[in-house]
Amino acid sequence: MPCDYSKYPPNWKREIVPRIIARAGDCCEFCWVENRTLLFSVPVATVGRIWVQSESDAQRLAQISTAAAKSVKVVLTVAHLDHDESNHDVADDRLAALCQWCHLRYDIAEKARRRTARQSELAL
Repeated sequence: MPCDYSKYPPNWKREIVPRIIARAGDCCEFCWVENRTLLFSVPVATVGRIWVQSESDAQRLAQISTAAAKSVKVVLTVAHLDHDESNHDVADDRLAALCQWCHLRYDIAEKARRRTARQSELAL
């Protein structure tokens, strides 16, 4: 689902995002992969997806998993650690620079909770 920037502070893209990414040293704060790095993503049944930096490692994993490896460019985003996008006064320590994989994993439980809440509201 695309990001609804109307919920974010007006200076989100221009000031906040660059500040948080710079604080993180242009790396994901969870897995430490560098921003704009080209990785290879391989689906592996037991763990989901694995990202590796070498194409040869990706090819070996693809043979094991029988699924094709695909190249993925890392894009850092800024995550609200408290999941409150509408808090325009959020402190920097409640924000983290995350790669798309870590951000999706971090948000998965909250997104499921919101989806369930929306479905409950619609059922009423």
